[in-house]
Amino acid sequence: MDTRRLVPPLRVFLSYSHHDADLFDEFLRHLGQLRREGRIELCHDRCIDLGTEWVGAINEQINSANIIILLVSSDFLASDYCNDVEMARALERSQKGEARLVPVILRPCDWKTSRFADFQSLPKDGIPAVDWPTRDHGFIDVVTELRRLIEEPCRTAPLFVQGMQTAIRHHPWRWVSGALFVGVIVVLSILWSTGQSYLKKGTDLLNSGQYAEATPALQWARSLNPFSPTAACTWKAVELDANHADDRQVDEAALASPNCAYVKLLNGDRKYLRGDLPGALADYQEAARREPNLAEAHFNMARVHDRQDNPDSALPEYQLAASLSPGTPRYHLNLADLYFRSGDYGKAIQEYGLMGEFPLAALELGKIYRLQGYLEKARGREVDAVRLLKDPAVQSAEQQNGWAFEVSALQQVRLGPLVEKQCYADLELATTRFLEGDESQVPAVSTAFEKCSSRTDELKGILSWELHRLGSENQRLAERCDAFAQRFLAARNTH
Repeated sequence: MDTRRLVPPLRVFLSYSHHDADLFDEFLRHLGQLRREGRIELCHDRCIDLGTEWVGAINEQINSANIIILLVSSDFLASDYCNDVEMARALERSQKGEARLVPVILRPCDWKTSRFADFQSLPKDGIPAVDWPTRDHGFIDVVTELRRLIEEPCRTAPLFVQGMQTAIRHHPWRWVSGALFVGVIVVLSILWSTGQSYLKKGTDLLNSGQYAEATPALQWARSLNPFSPTAACTWKAVELDANHADDRQVDEAALASPNCAYVKLLNGDRKYLRGDLPGALADYQEAARREPNLAEAHFNMARVHDRQDNPDSALPEYQLAASLSPGTPRYHLNLADLYFRSGDYGKAIQEYGLMGEFPLAALELGKIYRLQGYLEKARGREVDAVRLLKDPAVQSAEQQNGWAFEVSALQQVRLGPLVEKQCYADLELATTRFLEGDESQVPAVSTAFEKCSSRTDELKGILSWELHRLGSENQRLAERCDAFAQRFLAARNTH
């Protein structure tokens, strides 16, 4: 797109198939706030007046657009007009740098070999809008990225750049100085633009709590844009996290940077660890207000509500965190766990399924399948978990994760070391096999308890609570649950 500063509203052309009219209308509604703010002016076939020559009007709209959005579906790909006319002209203008081409994937389709496959697509990771938790979640991801795209070319240049530009205008006869100023402007603009790119990359990682991963990009952003308040804010946050800052250091940073959402988030974390849940919640809410895309703030707000036994307030925050950062395992895990505890097994299965090769998710799925009476499915997921816990890559990742399980309505047990997780997975698999009628599980159970002898009581407590729930919800398995408990769990160590 033309790199000159553009004055809003930017013209946005929408290319779509009429078979997607409902999704098109829904997307228009999501663009309404950008239009109302005067940032964009929409043009599409519905904007053409009656009696106007249609093809010429469409061409004029495409040729004058700053941004061209392709609303992609199987019907769009099948449309000769969308592909041969509108998309062809859009690609031509994009290649010349005259407009920005943005594919928006509406529905699942075979688009990854299309002519626009190399362009950055929306929503995030090319996940179709209809495949998000709701269409609203998908479209808000699109609109958020469009807002960034629209604001970038319209953003005011740094003050020192504006000053140099003014000097050149007032003294055009000083061509040598002018040329030097131009060179400096170009260099500074490149540095500023590159710094903004690094800042966005680092901020996206920081928004989902990935402090270590965000550090290299934010270090570059801080170096290239030393006067940027946002770069300073994010860099301060990663410094505090890397140095394991104490309460005093975090408090001092919060006083020095009262408007920094990321320092506010860390301040909330400290209060959370001290047990000051109301104080932590207030800090998380303020962080989310200052940075709406800060998924970690919404996730931590949900954790506070969870600890306060307020699942109705926790649920929307977990959902928002997962939608802002899809694919972050712990966001989906906590959301799935909340669904599981509330008995919404269908949604829990869906969330656990989004986590991929994650052993705890496999074990939790196994529990749900047992509650539903699908013992073969449960066994399959438990076998997966046992296998994953032997994978070196998974083992490395699991060193950082703790697993928490209920042993009563008010008490939890935490498993940390890898060997404890392996014992638990082996016991879950042996339990399901016993429930299926396999009486040969004595060696497997005994081996697991001996391997983790220091945690035998805790492991038995976890299994007892699980079997109590299973026997209560599935009467068909109640007798086998009691038999397993009497045979393997009756003897508990006393301390």
